[in-house]
Amino acid sequence: MESRSTTLAINGLRVRCLEWGGASAPPVVCVHGYTSSAEAFNAPARRFQDRFRFIVPDVRGHGESAWSADGAYQYADQAGDLAALVDALTLDRFTLIGTSMGGIIAMTYAASHAHRLTGLVLNDIGPDAEGGSQRITSMVGARPDKFATLDDAIAWRRQASPVTASRPPEDQRELALGVLRQDTSGTWVWKMDPAYIQQRVTQGPPRRPDLWPVLAKVPCPTLVVWGTISDVLSEAQARRMVDVLPRGELVTVPGVAHAPTLVEPVVLAALERLLSRST
Repeated sequence: MESRSTTLAINGLRVRCLEWGGASAPPVVCVHGYTSSAEAFNAPARRFQDRFRFIVPDVRGHGESAWSADGAYQYADQAGDLAALVDALTLDRFTLIGTSMGGIIAMTYAASHAHRLTGLVLNDIGPDAEGGSQRITSMVGARPDKFATLDDAIAWRRQASPVTASRPPEDQRELALGVLRQDTSGTWVWKMDPAYIQQRVTQGPPRRPDLWPVLAKVPCPTLVVWGTISDVLSEAQARRMVDVLPRGELVTVPGVAHAPTLVEPVVLAALERLLSRST
């Protein structure tokens, strides 16, 4: 089985979603990071699609989703899209997974909607910004605008991210196709809104809401996934998160930088435990 692609009108924007699994299966909504697209969750979705319905949107300004005409790329805008999406799909209760930027969006959503979550996964991200967030913003701002071939783009992505480089070649190609497109001249260019990139370069990453009080009130089981050599989430912040969360669990991924792929054996085992509680 492969994913199904649908397009929804969300807050006046066209938002693409990939869906995996049966429509009546317990829903799992996934939100990707700043440099990614919905394809970032293909690997874990394939593992669980026989029992769960994975729903993965392209965040506004990314992938195949529309760009914001007025540059509305704050976390509140993105969390508002998430809220509208789950309402449009009539999801009453669901598990929510967020990687990096997607984790901030997930925590922002939980500020008002924690009661709808059967489980929460925060992948290598916390309430407080750390040095890696600015590194990623600078890297995206300085990356080449175009590539002669898709292979050239994949090679650049490998050298930019050791986690990407560690994935199987077929995964690397699939992920690249989620964030790059071929224009009419045959050149490969990024799908992300250039105005969004420029906004972050000039102003820095969006300011995060005060999310520590949010974590303290999340009632559902929550996994904090931490790559031990991440520069986006430190061990100290990850352990504080688990202490603050009422039902937090730390999932340590040894020797992995930002961000874990969620198919590392230790993460798959933790996801299995978490998702089994939602059935």
